[in-house]
Amino acid sequence: MITNLYQTLLFTVLLIFISMVCNSQSIVNTEKLFTNNDEGLGVSSELSGSSISGNASVLLLEYGLNFSYKNDKHYLRLLSGGEYINEDNEEVSNSLFTQFRYNYLINEKSRLFAFTQVQSNAILLFEQRLLAGGGYRRNIIDIKKDSSVRYELDLSAGVMQEKEVLNRTDLPVSEKYNTNYTRSIFSLVGIIDVVDKFTIVNTTYFQQYLSNFQDFRLLNETNLMVQINKWLSISLDLEYRFDSDPPSILKDRDFNTNLGLVFNL
Repeated sequence: MITNLYQTLLFTVLLIFISMVCNSQSIVNTEKLFTNNDEGLGVSSELSGSSISGNASVLLLEYGLNFSYKNDKHYLRLLSGGEYINEDNEEVSNSLFTQFRYNYLINEKSRLFAFTQVQSNAILLFEQRLLAGGGYRRNIIDIKKDSSVRYELDLSAGVMQEKEVLNRTDLPVSEKYNTNYTRSIFSLVGIIDVVDKFTIVNTTYFQQYLSNFQDFRLLNETNLMVQINKWLSISLDLEYRFDSDPPSILKDRDFNTNLGLVFNL
């Protein structure tokens, strides 16, 4: 017991040190959380950050708090998180999001889903982003080996309404800053779960504006979660985002690496 506690404390200290050096923190991914469809209530939280003082003054915090509840064929999730960056007493980034997701389990392989989301993101110029949509999700691969390793692959398709209001401070006067688009949504989610050791979740999202096939968004995230004990895991994210039609002052792609802690209560 003492040895396990010592190992946990050591890993925690090392993780905090790495986060302070690398400035890399975990982000909330709606697919990497609650990968097991257990009955009842589930709670998961994420917290990471760094602080630098001296020649530079930087504060970075990332956080998330997530709930799930499953009862028979009904599966509810409430997901929320955010990021705050302050450099030399000036706000660099302040982003928040909340998503409510409902799943109706048709059978072991199929489900219907509906969701709504509210989001703001200073880096991507989102003053407000509202989403509402739904669709169908199908499990196409489900392999369990020796009750210790699980392989899953899910495919989903649907449609969503997307309303965005951009911060127009630095945008050209003539540029559109308020849009209301209908997009098709597709996702492919793969999971490799080695019980009591680690879980790898790879998620690919594709969102197509239905009135303009040249306007689409692609997101791919690979997440590795290494389990320290029943309530604590280390999370490493590799995230790639592409937007074919971004605001004129932004680049069309981002690549992020994030490292942090996940608490399962």
